Amino acid sequence: MPIEIIIATVFFTLALILYSTAIWSGRQAPQLKLWQIIVFFLGVSSDALGVWITIRFIGAIVLTPHAIFGFAALILMSLHFLWVLFIFINKQQQAIATHRFGFFVWSVWLLSYLSGFVTGLQKVL
Repeated sequence: MPIEIIIATVFFTLALILYSTAIWSGRQAPQLKLWQIIVFFLGVSSDALGVWITIRFIGAIVLTPHAIFGFAALILMSLHFLWVLFIFINKQQQAIATHRFGFFVWSVWLLSYLSGFVTGLQKVL
């Protein structure tokens, strides 16, 4: 497996850990904390970096179901991060809608992650 894909996979897995931590800890806490915002940002950034490395390696954007889910999830994650950041900066209470949207986005992202995992396994095996 090319080193670029291995590095991108590490970033995607880091994004899985960070983004999941941010989403699930946010559902448990009544107030957003700075560490959650930082972890959320690092998760989105890790995913974006993994996407960038993959596109550079492949040389183009190839629209597969995995890629479509991935791009949709990255856009949704970014929008969700901006929404949560706005809530945090304005010291507003988290709305249930924020949690529902976050869980939906996390689910879309997880579908992309798992489809990439399965696709990668098929190529290795």
